[in-house]
Amino acid sequence: MKYKLIVPAITIVIASASLYVAGSTYAQFQKGHSSTIIQRIAQKFGLKESDIQAVFDEEKAERQAEMQSKFEERLDQAVQDDKITEDQKNLILAKHKELEANRASESDMKDLTPDQRKEAMETQRQSVENWAKQNGIDPQYLFGGFGMRGKRPEKIG
Repeated sequence: MKYKLIVPAITIVIASASLYVAGSTYAQFQKGHSSTIIQRIAQKFGLKESDIQAVFDEEKAERQAEMQSKFEERLDQAVQDDKITEDQKNLILAKHKELEANRASESDMKDLTPDQRKEAMETQRQSVENWAKQNGIDPQYLFGGFGMRGKRPEKIG
């Protein structure tokens, strides 16, 4: 029975870590790409780059706030469905905030080799998994993996 719970939890954490790396790489690309777009818009329309950057930053903040709100709504629903307790929800929100803060401060990860990055991510995954286990929390709730995410559809025919 424990095996049936541990394997999906490990899979979710590994998938989340993979998404983190992909997201970080994409974010670095986007930062350079959006900077070029901002410069081009400013030149073409005679606008200040700082004004255009402010619009980009505002949009990003709005999207992040929306994602956070949806994450909290899903946790509220999990509490209502008796899948987690209110205390666990609060622990998850605090851990989520901690992980987000760490993600923002991990700019030195880009200087690591792929193997070093993999090892660092594995260490972080193990740490998060241990934390979740100590608090009786399914790791899916830390990463927003509610519902059908990560499940493969059944083959047809």
